[in-house]
Amino acid sequence: MKLKSWKNDHRSKPGYLLIEGLVSVVISVLAICMITVMISCTRNVNSQNVIHFHSYLSLLESDRYEFEIQKCDFNRCLLYSRTNHKPYKVEQYQDMIRLTGSYKGHMPLLPNIRQVRWCKDRGCLRTDVTFENGQKCSSYSKIPFKKR
Repeated sequence: MKLKSWKNDHRSKPGYLLIEGLVSVVISVLAICMITVMISCTRNVNSQNVIHFHSYLSLLESDRYEFEIQKCDFNRCLLYSRTNHKPYKVEQYQDMIRLTGSYKGHMPLLPNIRQVRWCKDRGCLRTDVTFENGQKCSSYSKIPFKKR
């Protein structure tokens, strides 16, 4: 008798399997979409690093500040702005390169870096950056060195 009542309950819901199947298809499609978005984001990280590196260089070489290099070490550069008549410092801070003035505050220039190195090479400022994902970028900037 219990067996008959179970069969009768099951027959009273004929669309249950259809709805359950549709829900599982929708969940599967959403999971596949999320996976493809995550894969495309990881591919874009390398191009984003290059874009950030070039924006860092464009600010450093811009006419807005007209920087001169006062002193350059491996881990920081002391700059002087001819337009603002103020000293600035570019250095690595945690996982970014930041620009600081002589007062409080800083402006992040280049995120997600593991190591940066500046040096004077052939009369130019050479910047070597290694990002957290292992990608390396290097550049020569035609910034004048301040005569002492």
